[in-house]
Amino acid sequence: MNKNLLKRINVLSNEFKFNMCLIFCIIVHGSLVFFGGAFGVTPLMVFNIFSVTIYAVCLFLVRNHQRVVYYYAFLEIVAHSFVSVILVGHGFGFSMYFILLVPISYSMLHSIRVKRPILKATMVSGVSFVSYVVCYYISKIREPVYQSEELQNVAPYIYVANILFTFGTLMAFSVLFLLETEAAFGKLNEKNRELGTLANTDPLTGLYNRRTMSDQVKKMYRDFRDNKKTFSLIICDIDDFKHFNDTYGHDCGDVVLKSIAGNLSAHIRDKDYLCRWGGEEFLILLSDIEMDKAREIAERFRSSIERMEVSYNQWQLHISMTFGVACAAETESYSQMFKIADQRLYDGKKAGKNCVR
Repeated sequence: MNKNLLKRINVLSNEFKFNMCLIFCIIVHGSLVFFGGAFGVTPLMVFNIFSVTIYAVCLFLVRNHQRVVYYYAFLEIVAHSFVSVILVGHGFGFSMYFILLVPISYSMLHSIRVKRPILKATMVSGVSFVSYVVCYYISKIREPVYQSEELQNVAPYIYVANILFTFGTLMAFSVLFLLETEAAFGKLNEKNRELGTLANTDPLTGLYNRRTMSDQVKKMYRDFRDNKKTFSLIICDIDDFKHFNDTYGHDCGDVVLKSIAGNLSAHIRDKDYLCRWGGEEFLILLSDIEMDKAREIAERFRSSIERMEVSYNQWQLHISMTFGVACAAETESYSQMFKIADQRLYDGKKAGKNCVR
């Protein structure tokens, strides 16, 4: 679904749904005012004038009194259906509004966040069903108050109009339910992606975190063992990182870490992987790269970092890093790769830092 449409649906308010229902009710009851007046059914005309007036007032109350508006609308529809059946009979289809109350009640009671909405909507549905049966029974045991040839002639048309209104409203609520469901799933998927990002990345640098990279190393080592797809691993550490924190503060250290992350990210290939391994250490996985080539790439990383200047307040900071490289071909397990790369990093530190081992 289009993202812009999802955003519009996300802000779709309960007020909109209530307003839609109230406007539908005003249109229907307004039409019935003319129906009652044209065919001499005065009580029906008066009842619908009252209903239109109350629904119009509800339009102004709906923002802050949705629960009151819902229950009024429910009682009005029940009363109107009974009055209509008593006055003109069952054949005009007014009792079909009881059917309409069922899906609308589940939707509305959920929207206004009443306690136990499913239970209450089910109770309302039960009342609607019983009311429908009672209306039908009343129409069978007694004649309508108003009977005329004109009413009998127009009855099929009113019945069809009520069918169209009932099904049209059901379709509108079904479409609305579908859109809201898709919007809810869209929000859920977005939250899941956010949670996945938080779980897999380092919050400071935005790089993969140690857990995610460990899993990737294991996967690549299985590919190497099964399919001979070689790869290399680089562990690199910022030289004298403690100096930046002690001299300029921890905020400066964060700026240095993010600058290093940006520099390394700009130089790796799409099929390579980069993570913040911990503290001031970074780890790089180079796919399909042998040892000699991996050392060349590490040297390019080292040279790029050495030439980089990091601005912090009024200072221009110069940074260097030491790199330890290991290749899958020289190891018997992925854990041994870590040990070899880490040992070579340690050797590089001992040898004077700012180098590749």
